[in-house]
Amino acid sequence: MSALEAIMKRRSVRRFTEEAVPRETAMKIVEAGAAAPSAMNLRPVRFILLNKSEMAALAEKIEQKTPFLEGQWAVAVCADTRGYSSGMAWLEDSAAAMENMLIAAEELGLGSLWYGVYARPAKEPQLREFLRLPRGVEIAGVAVIGRKGEEKGERGAFDPSVLRFGSWTE
Repeated sequence: MSALEAIMKRRSVRRFTEEAVPRETAMKIVEAGAAAPSAMNLRPVRFILLNKSEMAALAEKIEQKTPFLEGQWAVAVCADTRGYSSGMAWLEDSAAAMENMLIAAEELGLGSLWYGVYARPAKEPQLREFLRLPRGVEIAGVAVIGRKGEEKGERGAFDPSVLRFGSWTE
């Protein structure tokens, strides 16, 4: 599958099968995240890989339990902002890393879910505590990875109404 095919095919999956995903496959996905671009090449993004038992323990502390109970791996995408000199660019770096991982999962025949966390009061405190993040380390989100337990339809054709040329027009 080409990168463009994986981008166009990828959809959020919230149900996963019980079929195992090897650790080596999860590591390939993390490596894809680490290959994402970084503002001024400062590379503040850090990853925390969670296995099935850790995901089950996390599920006890959050509302959206099913993906964490059914998925095979979860990758928390964090940024070490201690001494970071580029303002909020860590958030874009984290988003690029997350998207790389989701596309890599699709290319490897897996499903994924971007569980957004940053600046979400219903999620962020629980994740910070569970992951024992020190002050100055931010969490952007968590990628949940596993074998697809649901199939989503095609994304559909490109909607040209989202495109402007040269400047904003109504």
